[in-house]
Amino acid sequence: MPKSDPFDIYRTHEWFESLAWQHRWIEFMVGWWVGNFGCPKTFVDYGAGDAWWSHTFKQAGADHTFAIELDQIAFDHTPPDVYFKQHDLREPVTDLAGKFELVMCLEVAEHIPKQQAHNALLRTLVESTANLLIFSAAQPGQNGTGHVNLQSLSYWIEAIEKWSYMKLAPEKTAAAKKAFRNICPEGLEFLPRNLLIFARV
Repeated sequence: MPKSDPFDIYRTHEWFESLAWQHRWIEFMVGWWVGNFGCPKTFVDYGAGDAWWSHTFKQAGADHTFAIELDQIAFDHTPPDVYFKQHDLREPVTDLAGKFELVMCLEVAEHIPKQQAHNALLRTLVESTANLLIFSAAQPGQNGTGHVNLQSLSYWIEAIEKWSYMKLAPEKTAAAKKAFRNICPEGLEFLPRNLLIFARV
């Protein structure tokens, strides 16, 4: 029998349809971000699901928003105002032109083996960040489908700060954690726990 791919769950219409319940709180969260930090001119979400973060930032006034997702099936669920790119983040993204004012990658890194997370995902994130990076990844003890790389927050901080131009932004991180705690619905308590914001300096 062929070996099953743990990412197969993310290649179904049912999975993308299951994300719709999150739209409302994402809209509140984007509203909070824009009110506190302004609206980015360019935005990209790596591991974007149905691209609702990208869509909502576009609706808030961003000039261009992108969504990167594992399988082409995601295109069927991506709003038409978002630029979609299919890409397996276990490999580096090398064909996106330029950098983005705001880069996001939420709860993706734990699905990618450690070496590939460093050599492909993190490199992609930091090299595409012009200003700020919003990052989160599951910590040890957090259950979930396909979790193969559970690491502490300190691990990710050290890993990302190995690029000398990327530094943790502690005040923005604290403010965003508080907002996520207030806005995230029940069942997503791990997001504010895992959240980190980095600035390009």
